[in-house]
Parts: sequence; structure tokens; C-alpha cells
Amino acid sequence: MGVSSSLYSSISGLSTMGEAMSVLGDNVANVNTVAFKASRSTFQDVLAQSVSTAAGSAQVGRGVTLNAIDSLFAQGSFESSSTPTDMAIGGQGFFMLRAADSSAADMYTRAGEFRFDKDGALVDPVGHFAQGWTIDSATGERAGTIGDISIGKNTPPVATKSMEVIANVDSRKSNEVNEDRLFNNWNGTNAAAINPSDPIDSTKYDYTTSVKIYDSKGASHDISTYFDRTGKDNQWEFLITCDPAEDLRALDTREQAIYNPDTRYNYKNDKGAGALMYGVIQFDTGGNITSIDAYKVPPDGQVDPAKPDNRILLGAGDSYFSFPTNFTGADTNQYIKLNLGARYNGTSSAQSQILVSDSGARALASGGDITQFINSATTWSKVSDSNGNAISQGDTFIFEGWNNGSDPVTRLVYTVKPNNTVQDLLDKLDTTFGCTASIDAKGRLKLTDNTAGNSSMYVTRFETISANNSVPFGGGTTVGLTDALKTDSGITTDGSSVVTDDTQLLVGLRGTSLPAVDVNDTFTFTGTDVDGNAVNTTYTVTATSKISDLLSSMATAYGGANSLAQAVLDGNGNLRVIDVSQSGNLAASMAYNDVTGASTGANPWGLVDDAGATSLTAITSTEAQINVTTAKRMVLAPGRAFSTNTGDTTPITASTQWDSVYDDNSDPAINGGKPRGVNDGDIFKFTGTKSDGSSQTSSYTVNLTAVPPTTVQDMLYKIGKDFACDATIDSAGRLVLTDWKADTVSSQSKLSISKVETTYNYTVVAPKVAADYQEDIFGPVTIAAGPPVVGTSDYKFNVIKGDLTSEDGSEVGDTVTTSFSPEALATTQYANSSTTIFQDQDGFASGFLQSVSTDVDGVITGHYSNGQVLKKVQMALANFSNLAGLRKEGGNIFTETTDSGAPVTGAPGTNGLGSIAPNALEQSNVDLGTEFVKLITVQRGFQANSKIITTTDDMLNDLINMKR
Repeated sequence: MGVSSSLYSSISGLSTMGEAMSVLGDNVANVNTVAFKASRSTFQDVLAQSVSTAAGSAQVGRGVTLNAIDSLFAQGSFESSSTPTDMAIGGQGFFMLRAADSSAADMYTRAGEFRFDKDGALVDPVGHFAQGWTIDSATGERAGTIGDISIGKNTPPVATKSMEVIANVDSRKSNEVNEDRLFNNWNGTNAAAINPSDPIDSTKYDYTTSVKIYDSKGASHDISTYFDRTGKDNQWEFLITCDPAEDLRALDTREQAIYNPDTRYNYKNDKGAGALMYGVIQFDTGGNITSIDAYKVPPDGQVDPAKPDNRILLGAGDSYFSFPTNFTGADTNQYIKLNLGARYNGTSSAQSQILVSDSGARALASGGDITQFINSATTWSKVSDSNGNAISQGDTFIFEGWNNGSDPVTRLVYTVKPNNTVQDLLDKLDTTFGCTASIDAKGRLKLTDNTAGNSSMYVTRFETISANNSVPFGGGTTVGLTDALKTDSGITTDGSSVVTDDTQLLVGLRGTSLPAVDVNDTFTFTGTDVDGNAVNTTYTVTATSKISDLLSSMATAYGGANSLAQAVLDGNGNLRVIDVSQSGNLAASMAYNDVTGASTGANPWGLVDDAGATSLTAITSTEAQINVTTAKRMVLAPGRAFSTNTGDTTPITASTQWDSVYDDNSDPAINGGKPRGVNDGDIFKFTGTKSDGSSQTSSYTVNLTAVPPTTVQDMLYKIGKDFACDATIDSAGRLVLTDWKADTVSSQSKLSISKVETTYNYTVVAPKVAADYQEDIFGPVTIAAGPPVVGTSDYKFNVIKGDLTSEDGSEVGDTVTTSFSPEALATTQYANSSTTIFQDQDGFASGFLQSVSTDVDGVITGHYSNGQVLKKVQMALANFSNLAGLRKEGGNIFTETTDSGAPVTGAPGTNGLGSIAPNALEQSNVDLGTEFVKLITVQRGFQANSKIITTTDDMLNDLINMKR
């Protein structure tokens, strides 16, 4: 009957209520358990039993059973903690753990009670390993995959990679009168002296500041920056240095050959030891940086700012210049970026080629004072050289060379007229070379290319012909004694007053004695012209003849087929004839004949009537240079080579293949006026001296069939090795030899090429002749009888001596990366005392862990005794699609089940995961009020079920009593 079934229903209620009470007890017991998640029990009825009723079939329940016990993952409150490794998760997610005896991180927890064990691993109280990523301290990015988190107890040294020096330099400092560069005043060998001294004298710079940097072993080194005013407005130079004795920078292969046997900077031998980088800062008038030039300082200490040899160029992605250091003896140097508070804006610019004369002209004052330099407005009557030798009427300057495009310029022959200003010459130079010619502050000729960038503008010949041996713009090399000739006496009107006006009529002029020149008198020119041909020309005086007419006849007589002679009347009244081609053939004599027939004693220009021909006297002709100043001796070929035979002037480069190398022939009688190319098997033999003065030869054989094709660079390698120099092809197509070492007062290079021999290898193919194959690549040669056919030069290579004094403002046309824009904190030039505003560097010595901190992204940062604050690791979080499917393992641990699904991992704050609350622990989410209410309801349920049992028992008892 139904009475007994009610007992079973009540029993199920008692059992279920007991289970619910257990859940409540567990919740209450864990009310203070870190990150504990409360559980909830839910019930369901048991399948009902069908019974018959008057109304038909009906159902009677069989009791209750436990439906589920669910974990409630609501967020618990946070408790502050003083332990930096205590963490709470604000939002979704679990910390990932790996058991010590497991290879997989398959445990998950919300309890963030972590500590570092003895090995530096982050673990929970049980010893499970927390999971996350290692952070690259250099980039700040996560490295690798999720794994055990470990933070080292110490940190290795970090070599300095960048350095910041922000200073103000005093704009009130005066410009230097004589440019005195910092790199010239630095001498690293001072540290090796018996009584060591500072590498640079304190009077040679205006301000210095130092920064302590670190090498790869953690040793500290002082890097000093010296600032000094230059000779230009708003410009300062700087020199980055270290202790020369600590400088172990490795030399590259080329430098090892130069400074053999040294393979590193050696402060006992190298002046540049300790000088890490040289630079120049240009400020605007407001004191802000506009440009920075930077240069490597070679072991000899010679930077050569005018040349690109040591210039440091920046790439498009670079922001700052870098300088090399090496304090540990490593095989490679360590580079450090230098930030002066200005960032490269990524724009390259072109600088114009500037050529400057060797010396400056002086301005003669009353009494012959030569202490002042000339300017462009100075008249020629006031111009002299540094010895007081004055320029006078008829003195001549001859210029030859090439313009920016490598085209030969029209020879400029400039004859001085005393009342003209120097600007008259400058204007003609402008037109001739496509430049802007000027006179600098030291009286020197300065030619600035009008087209910026790489340039072929060169002055290959600058000859001065002066009666007073005046060389106002420098020079010391005497050219041929036949280049300029003059009469020994001038022309007068009265025997004493010298005539210098070439528009004066000839009739009535005389020498030192009577009578004067008259109509029909004759002047006869004899000798040889510039082409080497005999001259016998007579000029007959007419009533309208002027001195200029006689000069024109004289120039025509000696000028040869191409009119390469010039005749002038000088300031002493003498006649001069000048061979502007430097042929060496000019020989001139003059005779005068008075038409009266009998000897009259007349002697115009010292030519005695009927006395026969009088030889003209040679005038000193000197050559100087208008070029780029260099600290290293340079030897330049007088000839050059082109890369086409079409008649244009595209010069060769080092990479030009030999089958595209041609000379500069333009003689229509040779090869149709076209340039001649080299022949397979041609041999170039160079004879000269090395830097130390020892004799040397170098031979190179052209191979046009080699695979891969040979280039001019192959020859340059050979010459450079044999002569111990740098062999290059300049932008005009010339062969240039540059000594490896700079000249010094005690040691000056003797590098030279005195002869070039070319052995020609060719087969004549009609209608060509032998001369069509005998190219002159590096200069004209004289062909000897063959075979073999050998051309031998009768010239020496031109020499530019190493400069031992100071710079002249010259520079090579080039593309540079010097344009900088100031940053928020920048080096300035204000009218305040020079001072350091800020300095910093990113290197560190080794250090020990002192403390850690954690941020909201779960990044644990280590604070070390060396001052480093390094992000070391980042915590990883995991989440599940079905949190209720997780399995409790005790110890605040959950594990994955098939119901929970696979974990989704990520960094805190990503993929819907919560963030980290550092220095906090999540508390249990048990609500005691709720639990107590449930406790009451469960208790009442239990009591009610027990009452059903006792009532049913009474009913059964009554039933039994019915039998009695």
C-alpha cells in the first residue's frame, strides 16, 4: 500500500538534504580559502509511480534526488597583500600550473599565492610551477612559448648601445681665427710617455663632459665629449673619446695592412687611439641644431673633413650617428649610438665641390705693407704674394681643367691689367668652370661648383707667369723655361718714361737712345713656334701701327697652327710671348731694322738697329694647385679614361670593365678623332717610389677574355698592394694614388709615379694604322720602335703633398646625410655658460635581484642592484568554454575535462581574459548570509522529511494494532 512508499520518499529527502548540508558545510568551511569558489546543490524529483483513482490513472512521486552540485565562479573580493608575487585575476581566467612530476601544464587555479623557490622559479605553496613567457630584456617582447616562469637572482652585464649627451655651448665664444681641429690636437700616444700627460691640452677646447658607459663584461669606462668653436659662425666641433690605453678597437683588413703589425688601435703608436668619433654641429641663428657631420677617426688621427674617406653616412632608417668601441679585445667592435638631441630626418643632401688655391694673395699698402689679404675688390696694382713680390701689368694666369660634367673647359689665359679688380678674374673663372669663384678671408682663390654633389670639376693647370716672380696664389714648381720669354728692355717715348699702354702708336717710340721708330721700320721674328716649326716673320711699321698690332703679329708668328701663343706688353714696357700650350718648343728672337739703311743706334725694346737677332729672355713660370686639401700625399695621373668611344666625356669608374676603357684622344688624324680602347694583352707598367722612398714597379696585363670579365678595380688592387697605397679612380676618370698614412712634420711621404710604360698588343686591321691602337690611358706616351711596341711616358704623375698646417675650406662634392631636426631635449647654442643639461646611457654592470614588481598585464619586473629595472616574465592565463565542466582536484586546483572543453590561453587583458591585480589575493566568493539562509531551508526540509517518517511509523503502528 502507499504508506510504506512514503517512508522511502522521506528517506530520499533525508539523504538529499544531508548532501545539500555537506555542500553548505564545505562552502562555509572554505569561507576564508583564497579564491575558493562556492558550490550549489540542486534537486530533482524521482520518477513518479502510477496509481488508479476514481478519475482514472494518476501519479504519485517517489521522492527526491540530488540533481547537480555546481561551482559558482563569481568574482571574489580582493585582499591587499604586501607580497609582490601575490596576484589576483580581475575577470575571466585561471593561472596555469605544472606539477613537478608532470611534463604538461594541466592544472588551473584562481589562487595567486606565488613565491620564488630556491632556483628562482615561480611556484604556488604546493610547489606547482606557474606558467608564462620569458621577456626579451632588449626588445621588451615575449620570447618563445608558454613555460615555467623563472627569474634570475642576478643579471648579466649589458653593454652600452646608446648614449645621450645634451649640452648647451656658449654662443658668446668667439670664432677661431685659425682653424685648429680637435682631432689634430688629440694625441693618444701621450698616455705612453715616460711622464704621461692628457691626450689633449685644456687650452685646445672650450668645454668637456663625461658619461660612464659599460662594455660587454660589465666594466665601466669614461666617455668624454669635447666641444670647441670653429672658424665659422654658429658652428662647433666635437670629439668623442675614451682613455687611449683602454682603446682596443679592432682594425679592418685594410687598416691592418697599413698599420702592420698592429691589429688593433695601439696607444703606444697611434695618435688617434682613444678618439672614437669626430663631428661638426651647425646651429641656426636661434641656437638650434640644423646639421651634424660625423667622421671616423683613423689610427693616425687624420680625419680629412674635406674628403669623404672617413665620413660616416646614415641609412634611411638611422636616427643617430654611431661610433665604435672595444674595451674587451673582442674580434668585432661594439657600436654606440650618440644622441645629441637631434634626429636625422632621413633626407640626404648634396654638398658642392670647393677647390682652394695653395696660398692667399696680399694687398699692398703704402710702404709695401703685406699684412692684409686681398678681396675681390682689390685692384691688381695692389696684389702681391706673401714675400711682397707684386703682380704687374702683363703678368698672366693660365687655367685648364674640367667642369662638373667632366668636359674639358676652354683654356683661360688671363692677362693682368693694373686698374682692373680681382673680380674681373673671378668672373672669367665663373664662366670657364661653371662655378662661383671668390676670394676667401685669407686671400685664396676659392672655386665653388654651381652643381652640388659628386663632381668632376678640377683645375688641372694653374700657371702664373710674372716678371717679378710673384706667386700670389701659391706655387713653387717651375714649368719650362721656354713657356714665357721677354725682351730685356722696355719701350719709351723719351728714353726714360716707360710705355705700358699697348694702344700707343709705334711711330715715335724708342728705347734708351735715339732715334725713334718710324714708318717702314721692321721687326723680324725668328726661332721656333709652339709646334716646333721655324719662324721667320717680318712686321713692317705703318703710320697707324700700334703696339697691340706688333703683339698680334708676334703671337701669330709663334702660335703655330692652333694659335697657342700670346704676346703682351708688361708693366716695364717689355714685350712678352707666352706658350700657353706648354709645348717646350718656343724659342724666340727679334731683330729691328731702321729703314734709313745706316746704323742709327736706335734700340726699341733693347733691339739695336742692324745688330742682328736678339734672343728673348725666359721668364719664370710657376705652377700651383687649386685643389682639395688632404693630409695624405696624393699622386694623380695627368691623363684620364672614358667609358665610351663616342666622343662624350663619361669617365670610367673602378667597376668599369676593361673592354669599355678608352683614352681621351680627339686628334682627327688618329683613329678618326675617336678615343682608342685598350687591347687584350696590353701591359701597363708603373715605375716610381713607395712612401718610404724605395723604388717600386707594378705591372698589370689586360685580359679581355676573362670570365667573369675583369674590371679596372683589378688593376687598382695590384697597384695599391705594390705601392702600399690606396689606388682609386676619381670622378673625372683619373688614376689616383693616395698614401696610406698622413704626412707629419717628421715623416713625409715620397710616394710617386715617375714613368708609365705601356706595352701594346694589337693587330693592325686596314684601313687603321698602328697609332689607332696605341691608347694613352693615363697620359701621353712616346712610342718606341717595336716589336714589342712600347709607349713610355715622359712625364711624372702630379703630386698633391700632404697638408701639415691647417685646412683651407675646400671639400669634395658628395652626397651627405647631415640634415638633423632638434628633439624636445636638444643640444643648443645659447648665450649661457657651456653646461651639460642631461646625459644618459643604456648599459649596466652585472647586478643582483633586490625586488620584483608585477603590473596589470602580469609582467613581473626585476629590480637589480646595478640600477636595472628589467621586465623578465609575463604570466599566462587560460579560460574554458564551460567552467562548470572543470573538475576540482583540491588545493584550489581545477583540471580540464571533456565537459569543460580545451583551454584558451593568452596574456592578461587579451582574448577576453581578465587583468592582473598585483599585490592582492582573490578571496572566497562564499556569502555567509546566503549560506545561512540555505542552511535553514535545508534544516527545515530535513526536519519535515523526518516528521513524515515518524508519522508514517504511527500509521503503520495503527495498522498493526488493527490485527489485535
